[in-house]
Amino acid sequence: ALSGCALPRRRSKSEFSAYADKCLVDGHYSSLACASNRGDFYVKGFRTLGEPKAPVTPQTLFDLASIGKTHTAALCALLHAEGRLDVDAPFTEYLTDHVLAKEGCRITVRDLATHSGGFDNSKPYMTEDGKKMFSLLMAKRPVYGRGEKYVYACSNFVYLGLIVERLTGLDLDAAARKMLWGPLGMTRTSWRTVTSDKDVAEYPPSTYSGPHRRIGERNDICAHYAARPMGNGANFSTVGDMLLFVDDLARRERFSSEYYDLLFTPSFTGDGHRRSFGWDMTAAKSTFADWVSTGFSSRAICHPGWTGGAIAIDPETGFAGVVLGNRLSSKEKTMPLRMKLLDLMAKVLGRSTPLARS
Repeated sequence: ALSGCALPRRRSKSEFSAYADKCLVDGHYSSLACASNRGDFYVKGFRTLGEPKAPVTPQTLFDLASIGKTHTAALCALLHAEGRLDVDAPFTEYLTDHVLAKEGCRITVRDLATHSGGFDNSKPYMTEDGKKMFSLLMAKRPVYGRGEKYVYACSNFVYLGLIVERLTGLDLDAAARKMLWGPLGMTRTSWRTVTSDKDVAEYPPSTYSGPHRRIGERNDICAHYAARPMGNGANFSTVGDMLLFVDDLARRERFSSEYYDLLFTPSFTGDGHRRSFGWDMTAAKSTFADWVSTGFSSRAICHPGWTGGAIAIDPETGFAGVVLGNRLSSKEKTMPLRMKLLDLMAKVLGRSTPLARS
């Protein structure tokens, strides 16, 4: 059954574009790049903030921020499907240098992916010394009991990224190109700072802390200081590449069923929160509560990013959608806007349309 109403309301083709236009006119975003496997494609606004004004294009690279966590989760799911990663084993079996490894740690890989292992979002590992950062990460301790509650923590996904690197012998960028982005044809996605491509979105200082970021440098301060791929996200991609990623999740055609099953199966439910492996699901206390008023089903998964984007897939209807943008307003003000944009794209009856690259 679909949440919110019995059937999704059919929308006019102009309703979505009119709402997206309003998001720009009202000054919440400098640009938006949105697409769905229903045939929606909207690219408008400016990727730059000052003069000269450079228009956003279908090939504009956006900093995904925490949306990139879904790529880390996908790599873990692929390793799980290959039998190389036991998601219900203590994570310290793979990170034996973590302080908890000698203390009978029971926090599993799945716990990290559902933000339920007990770590909070404090960053005692924050330092401009990239090498020291990772030694401090291995000293971080949980502050809650395992499974006690959902607490979003970037360090959970940094650990997952390190596990991927140690199992594959590759850094995250190389692992993703080999295992995920390459097979899906995602040629405009990278976990590295963008240095030779000028078609990159610019973000206002209000969206980051610490030193000034040049266009193409990662918004996340830990990723910025580490100067290497980090599992908590901060990779760059385009609306077309991200549509390839989410459409594959809706179609379940490229990889094994174990991969898709892990990403769509509820793995933690507590205190009104529902999480699958690396994704949020509809719930009374969703990370972005505005999602619960949409027409997405209880099987849908979604993930937002600090810089202004969000992606969603609903296996009940076969929908997959992408919203990317360089937000000007706060995360709190733009979160309901992103959910509304996804909801409007999803409100079309019938199976998804064939995917076409732009």
